[in-house]
Amino acid sequence: MKILVLNGSLRGNTGNSAVLANHAVTLLGQQASMLTLSGQLPGIREVYELLVSSDGILVVSGVYWNNWSSPLQRFIEVAAAFENTPAFFGKPVACAVSMDSVGGIEVAARLHAAFSGLGCWSPPCATVVISRTGQEAIAASAGMEDDPNEDVWRMDDMSVLLHNLVTAAAMPRNSWKAWPHRALHIPDGPWPVSGALDLESPRFL
Repeated sequence: MKILVLNGSLRGNTGNSAVLANHAVTLLGQQASMLTLSGQLPGIREVYELLVSSDGILVVSGVYWNNWSSPLQRFIEVAAAFENTPAFFGKPVACAVSMDSVGGIEVAARLHAAFSGLGCWSPPCATVVISRTGQEAIAASAGMEDDPNEDVWRMDDMSVLLHNLVTAAAMPRNSWKAWPHRALHIPDGPWPVSGALDLESPRFL
């Protein structure tokens, strides 16, 4: 199985989200490839082919004012043209989110909804939210006989998430059915990291 890790960290290959993304790549080994969204991305068609060649997707982001990162937002906006195509359709998605203290589970839930709209689905236990406050709580109660923070998400939980994602990625995708939708235009050329974006969606104003 091939799992594509979408590293949505604002800080690219540094910072908390990058640690999560790199840990996932380490656990997955040769099954993993990573696309760092804040960096220089290949062309639009190359990104499309990379998605097509993957069997499952792990989305990683921090929490920025109760939302995911701007590079991840831009990726979703451009990749909307790939909705219900072989890039996404019928593929499992999991989410790993880093946060300071609040907002992570809400961001993860919205990410699952956004990628569901693109054609993906979520397997069981496909979300991990790692927080600064949670890690401090884990450290504070470490070694207690009856640890009250035993069920707080931690890095070790990534192995469960990835096990379920790989298991789901091995399932057949030809039995799903897509609802009617208007396909957007998939342009050629460089990945548009900024500026106006027109995928020829309907204009009604």
